[in-house]
Amino acid sequence: MTTRFPATHAALLGIVLAISGFILWSAVSASTSLDNLVVVAPVAAVLGVLLLVVIAGALRGSASEDVKSGAGSDLLLLAGFSAFCFALTHIGFDVATFVFVWAGVVMSGGRGLWQPPLFAALFTVLLVKGFGSLFPYPMLTLVL
Repeated sequence: MTTRFPATHAALLGIVLAISGFILWSAVSASTSLDNLVVVAPVAAVLGVLLLVVIAGALRGSASEDVKSGAGSDLLLLAGFSAFCFALTHIGFDVATFVFVWAGVVMSGGRGLWQPPLFAALFTVLLVKGFGSLFPYPMLTLVL
């Protein structure tokens, strides 16, 4: 059984791939030092692998039938990511990440009263502490 890969999903994946490719190209063009590429190169590689996995799964038809599809859910996800990017510099990396991950888990079908916020909190602590150890300068955070 095959599932149709919506054009809006393909466009969104293409935009993500193009932007991450441009950012990687720009960073490598500026400097190939480890300090410059410590975050950009691994994130670009992970994004590339994840995009390939998503596209391969969609082409094989292994996508779940109950996944919301269409431009509405794509635009909602894009709006959420835009709000996340805005919040990074206004309320801090930690709170913005926590809210974005919690909302993403709920949008993806996560149920329960304590599981989504617990996952978001654990993910946020690991991400903030991990990136905090990589960056040579302090990140804007509100709680951590």
